[in-house]
Amino acid sequence: MDEDEIIMVEAQTDLIDLLAKYSNHNLQALAMVLKTAVDCYVLSLGEDGAVKILETAINSVNDGKHSHILPKIPKNQLN
Repeated sequence: MDEDEIIMVEAQTDLIDLLAKYSNHNLQALAMVLKTAVDCYVLSLGEDGAVKILETAINSVNDGKHSHILPKIPKNQLN
């Protein structure tokens, strides 16, 4: 794993741990995470940049890249 992949995995782990901390209010906690992420994108990229990021996210979801039901397990994820 390169440094970017390591940072991504560590950030994802921290985020999952944070959401687990508020498991009784999981949708509210997730909504606040999303709002905070959008706020950070607006501050970092401006409104136009944040809109582009959100459009990319929408396209990614529509393309099925985030489905928890995969039609086929990728070979690199087989044990």
